Amino acid sequence: MAGLVTQHCVSFGVPFQLATDSDLLLATMQKSVPLGTQFPVPPCGDARQFTLLQAKGVLVYRLLIGEEVVAQDAELEPVREQLARDLMVYVANNSPDRVFLHAGVVGWQGRALVLPGTSSSGKTTLVAELVRAGATYYSDEYAILDERGQVHSYPRDLQMRQPGRPEQRAVAVEELKGAAGIVPLPVSHVVFAEYGESGEWNPKPVSAGMAVLEMLRHTIPVQRTPARVMATLAKMMETATALRSVRGEAGEVASSLLAAMNIEERSA
Repeated sequence: MAGLVTQHCVSFGVPFQLATDSDLLLATMQKSVPLGTQFPVPPCGDARQFTLLQAKGVLVYRLLIGEEVVAQDAELEPVREQLARDLMVYVANNSPDRVFLHAGVVGWQGRALVLPGTSSSGKTTLVAELVRAGATYYSDEYAILDERGQVHSYPRDLQMRQPGRPEQRAVAVEELKGAAGIVPLPVSHVVFAEYGESGEWNPKPVSAGMAVLEMLRHTIPVQRTPARVMATLAKMMETATALRSVRGEAGEVASSLLAAMNIEERSA
């Protein structure tokens, strides 16, 4: 398209291009890229283009990936949120040396606790309680794993739902009196803990093999590079214990998990 303002970016080794017809919209796009994105960078020939436009003469915002319109709305914010999601999925699918696992992550005494789960499974609430209990914040969205199976920090603001309401509110880790992690950590525990209103916390061990199979359901880019994903998850489980339980209120579970990590640390 003629007359577009463009900017080339790289995130987790993945090049992409932002395009728009407005400096104001370009600033909005820049705020929507994954954490740690570098821009501007030199052009790359195979970079996917993400375009955000406001249609002339009408109050409609459109998001295009390549030539395809993937979202449009009279309000900018829903389109911006779609851009942020699509950029994250694109980067996760194409990163050459990272595996993205949908999970909350905290650090505790030099090791990581990983909480795989889908949206609305309660992982952000549990992460927040773990941070309030003294754990270091790593992510409420993705456990980003390297080839050694260690997890890297992705400390975006926590996206927390208010009781009885569907919308989310961005909460900085400082609001929880916590701090974000910096260095990659080996994984000590993988815990499958889905919230249930009458859930009773009673964790049972899960084998490493079953844990890997369960995590595949939450992992990007499993469809593109299944062998690499399997190898990364298996490497992670070399240092990790896996547990499963439904849970009730997050505060009690957070204390129990950190106590269990303390016990294993002393017995190691």
